[in-house]
Amino acid sequence: MINDNLASLQFKEMFRLWSQLGVNQSYIASSHAFFNHTRDKKLKIMILEFIQCLKEENKQLTLLLKENGVLAPTATMAYSKMKMTDIRGKSIINDSEISAILSMNIASSLLAVSQALELSVKKKHLAKYGELHMRYAILGSKLIELSKIKGWLLAPAQ
Repeated sequence: MINDNLASLQFKEMFRLWSQLGVNQSYIASSHAFFNHTRDKKLKIMILEFIQCLKEENKQLTLLLKENGVLAPTATMAYSKMKMTDIRGKSIINDSEISAILSMNIASSLLAVSQALELSVKKKHLAKYGELHMRYAILGSKLIELSKIKGWLLAPAQ
C-alpha cells in the first residue's frame, strides 16, 4: 500500500514537471513577441530576465524528467537572438498591457512552482523549487516597482 502511494505521488510530481515545462515554453514564445513590441527599455530587461528564468527552469525540469524516464514535451520553435537595440517603430501592444500580461505570467509561474514544491518528495527537488520560487517572487516584485514608476498600475479612485 505504501509503495502504491509513493508511485502515485511520483506520477503526480512527474506530471507537474511535464505540464510546467509546456507552460514555460508557451511563456517563452509570448515573451519573445512582447519583447518585439515594447518600447520601454526597462520592461525589455524584465522580459529578458523572465525568459532567462524560464529557460533555466526548463533545463532543470527536463533533467528531472529525463532522470525519471519521462520524455519532455516538444519545444517551441527557436527565435532569433534578441538584442536591446531591437526596437520597432510602432507598438501594437502597449507597454502597460505587456506589463500586465507579464505580471500574470510571472504570478502563474510562481504558483506553479509553489504547487510543485508542495508535491516534492526528494530534497533536491525541494531545493530547486525553493530557489525558483524566490527568483519568480523577486522578479514579480521588480515588475510591480517598474509598473508603479511608469504609472502602469491602476489605482482605485479615492
